[in-house]
Amino acid sequence: MTRPLLAGVCLLTTLLGCSATPPAVATPPAVAAQPAPSAESSSGAASPAGVRYHATELRPGDCIEPMPESFMVTVVPCTVPHSAEYGAMYVIADGPWPGMAEMRRLSENGCAPRLRYVASRREEVGLMQLFPLEQDWPRTRTAYCLAVAGNGGMLVGRVLK
Repeated sequence: MTRPLLAGVCLLTTLLGCSATPPAVATPPAVAAQPAPSAESSSGAASPAGVRYHATELRPGDCIEPMPESFMVTVVPCTVPHSAEYGAMYVIADGPWPGMAEMRRLSENGCAPRLRYVASRREEVGLMQLFPLEQDWPRTRTAYCLAVAGNGGMLVGRVLK
């Protein structure tokens, strides 16, 4: 089954916001993703521990390593160190392009109540979203919600129910 491809997304942390320039290695990325060729969306193993997919092909509970810098993500077992866990999606209301600041707010407000954290791990995680950019609006209105390590480190095991 083929899922629709998202032409443009932006990685966003509630602490960093979006940026066109990659951040320092020690902080979670907040970069505009570049579209990858669609032929790679289900091309198979990227490494012995993971499988590469287009970001729009994520399913709740998928663990991601490394944090994507493009639309291509590598899904790994949650038992190995990973950068994020995909939890939910949120469809942003139709209307004119809200601007980047409002898009950040809308996607954060839409994602925050949709993530169900494992109670014992709640204090160690933060929220990050993948959301459409202006050139993709209104054709694409979906934000993808990710749990990430709050300290910028790695997660091991599931952090979402």
